[in-house]
Amino acid sequence: MQKAGRFLRIPDPSAEERARYRRAFDAARQCAPDGFHLKYSGRAKGDFFLGLLRVTGEDDTEWNRIRLARSRVITDIEDVIAAVTADHSAFEISDEVLPRVLSLVRLLAEQARALHGDIAVSKKRRQPRPVLKVHGRTYEISFKERQKQVRYVPTQPGRRTYDWQRVTLAHRSEPSGELELHVSQGSGYGWKKKWADSAKKPLEDQIDAVLRALKAHAEQVEQARLAWEAEQRRQREGRERQEEERRLREAQEEEEHRRREAEKKERTRREWEAAVSVATIKAVDAVRVDRFGTALAQWRAAGEMRAFCAALDEAASASDDAREAGRLREWSAWGNAEADQIDPTVAGRSLTAHSLHAEPTGDQLRPFLDGWHPQSGRRRRSHRRRKNLRRKPNRPSRNPSGGAASPTNVWTKAGDMDPKVALNGGGDDAVPAVT
Repeated sequence: MQKAGRFLRIPDPSAEERARYRRAFDAARQCAPDGFHLKYSGRAKGDFFLGLLRVTGEDDTEWNRIRLARSRVITDIEDVIAAVTADHSAFEISDEVLPRVLSLVRLLAEQARALHGDIAVSKKRRQPRPVLKVHGRTYEISFKERQKQVRYVPTQPGRRTYDWQRVTLAHRSEPSGELELHVSQGSGYGWKKKWADSAKKPLEDQIDAVLRALKAHAEQVEQARLAWEAEQRRQREGRERQEEERRLREAQEEEEHRRREAEKKERTRREWEAAVSVATIKAVDAVRVDRFGTALAQWRAAGEMRAFCAALDEAASASDDAREAGRLREWSAWGNAEADQIDPTVAGRSLTAHSLHAEPTGDQLRPFLDGWHPQSGRRRRSHRRRKNLRRKPNRPSRNPSGGAASPTNVWTKAGDMDPKVALNGGGDDAVPAVT
């Protein structure tokens, strides 16, 4: 099969011989070379075909053509000779050289059979044209008879052959009996080669050269195919290598990106922790100042309320009106109770309910974090951060005396008035001016 070009035809074997070929095929199926597998056609009748096909599928088209052509072609040499004898219009030859053409076809068939090839004629074509199959390739063969120029002698001197003829021909073409053998593969710009009769060697003596040329062409095509496959394999390996390099580069870039992100997160975490540490100190100080200032203002307000209540009691004692004195004492009792409610020195009030070392809350930390989130370690957007930078911490203002300002108008300016005017100037419905 390898000598036949991997496609072997056995002409119409007997039933016993066909069975022997099938058994040999079954035994050899597991012994196919690497990259190839065996197929056969012609199990029951007709020619028996064996094919050594590449597993890549490149030979499937040729194998299907061979397999399907079993019923469409004539492969017996006598039938081929008979078909060409009946119609040789596909050749540019005269009837005189037809016997020689048939002899050349028979000689080609015999030489091809020795090389596990054959000559066939398609039943589907209008003109029988022999096809030579050898060395695993298919070639179309054709014959052409050369023409020679002879002196033209008209049958009747001075008479024109055609009415439209103006010049009498001096020469005309006649068959020379010399033949040209044309062998081609494929149509159009496919491979073509020509052999012709010469003075030293007729075509009959050039059949060996024809087959050697076909073998060299088959080897050249096979080498070109192997070179093409090697080039395709090289390009594929190059693409795979480039793809692997691209994947490796992307993996390195991704790893570098992850490393930078991790460094960025770690840097952000350290910056956030540092900001929280500084903000904690500032927030604790601000909370202490705020709570202490508020307690101081409440303590002063409670003292002023008690002093005012003492003045009310003194006014009630000096009053001659029992009803007026009773009202003043009621207001005094209520004022002392209110003073006890806001006095931070009373147990359970104001400062005693808070530890000096209490951790600040997120809202207390936020004004000092310069845009950092108190818990998540993220920063706000830049415009928000700029807005927060412009916002001052909510710290109590200090009066010129150094103490914290009192809460919002604990008492009105009624302290500058006489208690009787402050409490009784409005009649029975008057109430202390407490906010």
